[in-house]
Amino acid sequence: MAAETFTVDSLLAVIRRDGVRRSAQALRKPPIPSRLLQELAERADVPEARQFVAAYPLAPSHLLETLAQTSPDPAVLGWLATNPRTPPHLLTAFAAHADAPVRAQAALHPQLPPRELLNLATDPAPAVRTAVAANPALRLPHQAVLAADAEPAVRLRLAGQAVVPKPVALVLGADASGVVRLHTVAAARVEDDVLLGWAATDEEEIQLALARREPLPAAVLRTLLYSPHASVRRAVRTRAATDEADLLFLATHGEPEERAWVAQRDLLARPLQGCLAQDANAAVRVALAGNVSLDPEIARYFVGQAEAPVCAALAVNPVVPLDLVQELVATKHPEVLAALAYREILEAELVPFLLRHSADFRQHWAWQQRPLADLDLETARLLVADALPAVRALGIAGCPYWRLADLYDLARDPAATVRLAAVRHPKAGDDLLAQREADADAAVAAAARDLRAARERSRAEALRAQLAGARNAPLPAAPVRAAEPVPRPATKLVARSSPGLLNQLKRIFWQ
Repeated sequence: MAAETFTVDSLLAVIRRDGVRRSAQALRKPPIPSRLLQELAERADVPEARQFVAAYPLAPSHLLETLAQTSPDPAVLGWLATNPRTPPHLLTAFAAHADAPVRAQAALHPQLPPRELLNLATDPAPAVRTAVAANPALRLPHQAVLAADAEPAVRLRLAGQAVVPKPVALVLGADASGVVRLHTVAAARVEDDVLLGWAATDEEEIQLALARREPLPAAVLRTLLYSPHASVRRAVRTRAATDEADLLFLATHGEPEERAWVAQRDLLARPLQGCLAQDANAAVRVALAGNVSLDPEIARYFVGQAEAPVCAALAVNPVVPLDLVQELVATKHPEVLAALAYREILEAELVPFLLRHSADFRQHWAWQQRPLADLDLETARLLVADALPAVRALGIAGCPYWRLADLYDLARDPAATVRLAAVRHPKAGDDLLAQREADADAAVAAAARDLRAARERSRAEALRAQLAGARNAPLPAAPVRAAEPVPRPATKLVARSSPGLLNQLKRIFWQ
C-alpha cells in the first residue's frame, strides 16, 4: 500500500499485525506523511501509535521532542532513545532516566557523548552496563572500565565489539570466567599478534578455542601444530601447510593416531617412511603399508616381518609389485588371503589357485561378485560344493565347461542365487529355462522367461534374414564360413605369473 493511501486506522492495523519495530523499518519507503505521524502521536489512547512514531526513523525531530515531553510511557521513551533523529539533549536526558530499561535503550545509541557513555559504564543496573558494552562508539577508557566489570555478561558483550583493542583483548583473554575467556579467544576481532600470543600460551583450552577461528594466519597455525597437546595438533593439522619437518615432528612426538595420519600422507618422503615402518604401534605400520607412495624396499621389509594386519594392508595396496603379492600368499594368513580378493590386479594363475586353497579368498571374492573367465571344471566343482551360496553361484558362472546335465542338477539348488546362475549360464537349454519359469523365486522365473523369449526372438530374426537373403540373392550364395569365435573381454585380473609360482605355493600350502 502506498504511503499516500494510508489512514490512521490502516496504519494502526499494520502496526498491530507486524509489530512496532518491523513496521517502522518496513514503512520507510516511501516516507509516511508528517500529517499522519502527527495524528498517530496524538492518539494517547493507543500505546502502539505513539511507540511507532517514537521508533519511526524518519519522524521529524520536533515531533520526537513533543513526544518526550508529553508521554511518560517508558516504552515510548525507550523507542525515542534508539531513534537516530532524537536530539542530543534528549539522549542525555534518557541516559540519566530513572527507569533502567530507558537507560539501557539509550546506552545503545551510537551518538551518545563520551561522558554519558562513561556514566552508563558504571551504571548500577547490570542490564544498562551490558547494553553500553555493545555501543560502537566506545573508546578505550570506556572499554577498560567495562573489562573490569563484575558481571560476566558485561565482559562477554564487550568481547563482541567490532574491534577489540589489544589491551582489552589481553585482559578478556585471561578473564576469570571461562565463557568470557574462551569466547574472546575464539571470536573477538583482534590483531594477528594477539592471536600469535594466545597460540604460544601452551594452554590447551586457549589453543583449542583459537583453533576454532576461520581463517587463521599461517604463523598461528604453525605454532598450534607444535602444541604440546595432541587435541590441538589434531584440530589444525589439515589446515596447516605441513612440510617434511612438520611431519617429522608429528611422527616422532605425536600420539599413535597422529603418527598413523602422517603415515597416510601422499608423497611421503623415504626417510619418514623408514621411521614409521619401525613404529611400535601396529596401526601406524598398517597405515604406512596402505600408502600408495610406499617405497618398494619398505614393502619388502614388511613382507619379511609377516605381520598379518600389515600384510593385509599391503595386499590391497596397488603399488605393491606382483612378485611381492606371491610372497603375501605364502604367508597363509587368513586375513591376508581375504584382503587379496579385493586387490584390483592379480596374476591369472593365482586366482584359481587361491579359490581352491583359501576359503577366505573364495568367500570375499564371491561377496564382491567379481567375474571369472575360463575357470577350469575341477575348481568349479570345488566351488559348487561350498556351503556359501555366493561361492556356488560363482563356480557356475565362471566355468564354461558345465554339461547340460550338470546345469539341471545345479538349477535345483535350494538357494535362489545359485539357481539364477544356472539359468543364466550360456549352456542352459530351452527345456531347462522352461522348467525354471515356474521357479518359486520371482527373480529366477523372470530371468528364465526373459532368456527364453530373447532366444525365440533371435531365432525368428535369423530365419527372416535368411529368407530375405534367399529371395533377393541374384546368384547362389557363397559357402557360409564358420563364424569366428568372439574374443573374450579383457579383464584387469590377467597378468603373467613367474615360472614355478604355483609349484612353490602348492608346496607351501601342503606343508
